[in-house]
Amino acid sequence: MTIPVDSGGAADVLARHDVVTVLCHVRPDADALGSSAGLARALRGSGATVHHSFDPGVVPDALRVIPGAGQVVPLSEVPAHDGLVVTLDCASPDRVGDWGRLAAAASEILVVDHHGSNPGFGSHILLDPQAASTSSLVLDVLQAGGYDVDPDVATSLYAGLVTDTGSFRWGGAGAHDTASRLLASGAETARLGYALLDAHPFSWLSVLGSLLGSARLEEDAVGGRGIVWLAVPHHVIATVAEGEVESLVSHLRGVREACVAVLLKEYRPQEWSVSLRSRDGGPGRGVVDVSAAATALGGGGHPAAAGCTVHGDLDSVTARVRDLLV
Repeated sequence: MTIPVDSGGAADVLARHDVVTVLCHVRPDADALGSSAGLARALRGSGATVHHSFDPGVVPDALRVIPGAGQVVPLSEVPAHDGLVVTLDCASPDRVGDWGRLAAAASEILVVDHHGSNPGFGSHILLDPQAASTSSLVLDVLQAGGYDVDPDVATSLYAGLVTDTGSFRWGGAGAHDTASRLLASGAETARLGYALLDAHPFSWLSVLGSLLGSARLEEDAVGGRGIVWLAVPHHVIATVAEGEVESLVSHLRGVREACVAVLLKEYRPQEWSVSLRSRDGGPGRGVVDVSAAATALGGGGHPAAAGCTVHGDLDSVTARVRDLLV
């Protein structure tokens, strides 16, 4: 049975353990890595032994600016123990990767997440779909438990907040309140923001131009709300950094004629990681719940931002995704 907890309850779970494994999801984004790095550092500061990892444990270059990223160890090197495992920003158990031996050995598993599609797993879960980021929830837990939020912890959590809110274009008043608390704790923002949101190698520009030139627009799709599609084949992904590929979705979101953006990334041959985004296009062109499509394909996420992994050739994968976007 999974027990729902609030931030205070989650802090109580943390306080029961001297040995903790902190995990985030495979192919982590800044919220996953930032929330886990911030939590790991705060727990170490309280005297706990902490193993910080994800599957497989190789930090993308674009995320190395996040404080604590250098202390991530490969998942294969994390020892199984009877203490606590914490999963962060994982909308379902499979998003944690190959963690079965760690889950089996742990006496408790605490899940901290803000994806509404999360079915609930672990022994305890702090789930708030209204939270702007998982990093926001981690800050609430740390403050509820009286943990020290030093400048490095604050910067790690700010990384998750600023990226998951699109530089505060969404997230509401709660996101700004969280930002205020992190800034008061000494979060560094200028260098972090440049590295996470703006920086790209010069060589990426020619690849970017070629890829964007291959984008397709279906203006009449999803009841006239429109879909813009972009596929990144495996031979391209094999030559560029993962962070550059993931940044493509922001370009698709800016297409005026489409309320839905679909980025298909062939990380392995015939295995497509699908990123889905939706926006409110105004009267008669409201938000398409892309999390419903992602969940049907074994993934999950939020109504306006979701993802999944689909196997097959590009045409069949595209058809399956299109059929589920309504």
